Amino acid sequence: MILDTAARRLRDQGLDGLNIKGVAEDAGISHATLIHHFGSSAEMRDALAEKMTADLINDLIKALQAQAPTEQLVENVFAAISEGGHAKLIAWRVSEGRLDSDPLGQAKTLFERLLSHTEGKLASDIGERRRLIYLITTAALGAGLAGGVVQTMFGMSEEEVSGFPAWLSGRL
Repeated sequence: MILDTAARRLRDQGLDGLNIKGVAEDAGISHATLIHHFGSSAEMRDALAEKMTADLINDLIKALQAQAPTEQLVENVFAAISEGGHAKLIAWRVSEGRLDSDPLGQAKTLFERLLSHTEGKLASDIGERRRLIYLITTAALGAGLAGGVVQTMFGMSEEEVSGFPAWLSGRL
């Protein structure tokens, strides 16, 4: 429950939302109780990163196991990365220089599976597929990090934004 609260605060408020006092208050517990569970703010953040990374891996596994047509697979992968605070998790880990942690190594393995799964569907050339998956991933990361801001800047409707992954998939 505490980590779910912290994840929601990260998603909604960014790294500034990951303070002990705010997380404890939102979780309906005392500051001391939170410290009792994790020991420190840094340990809470590490536990959160571990949980969110596992959630990201699970979401990517579900996206790949769906055995969906390529267009749906692209949309599933886009959603797995851009939603649930996963993009902010990746940005956070990059900013800490901790992107090479073991669970994110698992994500690399999943993307290798994605390359195999899309052979002959996105492109026959592995370099071209890698670039297309790179495009999908970076678009999803951007949407997860700054999509709301960009949506407002461009005057896009919710419908236009929610339809973007399908639009992108259709262009690939």
